[in-house]
Amino acid sequence: MKSVRQLKDILGLETIHQTRNRIKAVEDVIQPYVKRGENNEILVGDEGVTILTKLQDLYESGLLLSEAADVVRSDYLPDKEKDIDTDSSSSVSFQSKPKPRVDLVDYLMEELEFQRELILNMAESGSDAGTQKASEENSEDRWWLEWM
Repeated sequence: MKSVRQLKDILGLETIHQTRNRIKAVEDVIQPYVKRGENNEILVGDEGVTILTKLQDLYESGLLLSEAADVVRSDYLPDKEKDIDTDSSSSVSFQSKPKPRVDLVDYLMEELEFQRELILNMAESGSDAGTQKASEENSEDRWWLEWM
């Protein structure tokens, strides 16, 4: 049986709090392998250590902790319990995953380019139609041209 401090070192984590979060994430799977020791200390058996190691490997591969926990649950829980025991908070965060930032950045860059062209067209049409005096007055109002 391993304590939380020992699990921290085994999993390569920096804090005990991170270890407790891992245990909490797969609590329904790891429960049969967890016991309480002296002073209510959490102790995890060898099979529980294996489950936590798999969870940590999935997390380090790029999954969110909730996603990695879902994968572990699907491997260790029977089909009946998967539907019943899914954590509502993890399913909400899994479903409401935002679009990739690359798409958003591309969209915003296109929008900036459109706005830049619109402003330049407005500035050019104002200077073509006006007189010398209007041009001098408009040059003071065109503070935005310095940014282009």
